[in-house]
Amino acid sequence: MPVYQYTAKNVSGEVVTGKLTSENQQELKKSLYDKGLFLTKSKEQGSGLSLDKIFNRVKLKEFVIFCRQFSVILGAGLTVVEGVSIMSDQTESKKLREVLLDVHEQLLKGSVFSEALKAHSDVFPEFFINMIQVGEASGSLELILDRLAEYYEKENKMRKKVKGALTYPIVVIIVAIGVISLLMLKVLPMFADMLSGMGGELPLLTKIMMNISNFMAKNFLLLTLVNVSVVGGLAYYFTTEDGRYKWDAIKLNAPLIKKLTVKVVTSKFARSMGILLKSGIPIMNAMDIMTGLVGNKIIEEKFKGCSEEVRGGKGISKPLKNMNIFPPMLIHMVSVGENTGELDDMLTRTAVFFDEEVEETVEQLTTLIEPIMIIVLGSIVAVIILAVMLPMVSVMQNIQ
Repeated sequence: MPVYQYTAKNVSGEVVTGKLTSENQQELKKSLYDKGLFLTKSKEQGSGLSLDKIFNRVKLKEFVIFCRQFSVILGAGLTVVEGVSIMSDQTESKKLREVLLDVHEQLLKGSVFSEALKAHSDVFPEFFINMIQVGEASGSLELILDRLAEYYEKENKMRKKVKGALTYPIVVIIVAIGVISLLMLKVLPMFADMLSGMGGELPLLTKIMMNISNFMAKNFLLLTLVNVSVVGGLAYYFTTEDGRYKWDAIKLNAPLIKKLTVKVVTSKFARSMGILLKSGIPIMNAMDIMTGLVGNKIIEEKFKGCSEEVRGGKGISKPLKNMNIFPPMLIHMVSVGENTGELDDMLTRTAVFFDEEVEETVEQLTTLIEPIMIIVLGSIVAVIILAVMLPMVSVMQNIQ
């Protein structure tokens, strides 16, 4: 859903600004009205890439530190207002500092902590805000923040593992492109010119490679611009609503990454649902929150249907099975949890199991991708070297 930058007035006529995620302008207006605010101006923030999003965003690690330190501050007996003030001074994130300063200002005006956070839904997700509301209602905000810190720590570790698996082949490909370009643009022309001067006709393979080399040299700037434009265009497209949908569909259908995607989503669902239920959030509310939390547009759509089935009294294990996404292991554990009344505990155990499964799958992917890259890139380099060696062999034969 889009994020709106809004300006509104409260019943006292004071101007309030903030950000809120909403389906459209009408929903935004209704959401603000429910909070006692009257919308005066709003602007939808771009969903694509921007310098602010790239360089001024709150990293997950900073979010972990925030939750952990805030929990310690509350445990020491300080108030929420004092805690927010301390955290705004201590955090290294410029974006988080700005948000916390605004939250602190809203708290001083009498706002509830969770309500002040809602004005910055681009930083604090619905999951986080709902957990804070539970902590406020139950008087266990310190415990909730501690659970959130543990949740985001595990989430951060999983992201690092997946990113690490993707970073390695990308780095290898970039280095290989550099080496191949050097061979094609510098080494091959140098040897071809030298061997042509010795007389004799160049072999067919060498001629073909030289034609490619000449084309690359003459159109180097154009090729560079085209490549940068294609990569940049795709990067931007995959940040748009339609692009994210397409990319999520690819992740669920691509042979190499489908297995990993399903396990990552399963782990996230089990951990998130487990902590929501353990914190006392009703199962229907938890399912509604999960709809926007799994991180995959295709699965989110299926979750909406699943939530309706649960709302219709069908339990949770059968609707989850009907989604045809989650592994049988999760469905079985959920079914056992429903029957024993320990669903939150079963989901937490399932999350631990699939965390290990994700780690194992990442290692398998790395092991599989590495030899494929070596064979493909090695073959390209071998062809270039062969194009250099063939005329040398031909010259040596002529000399003899």
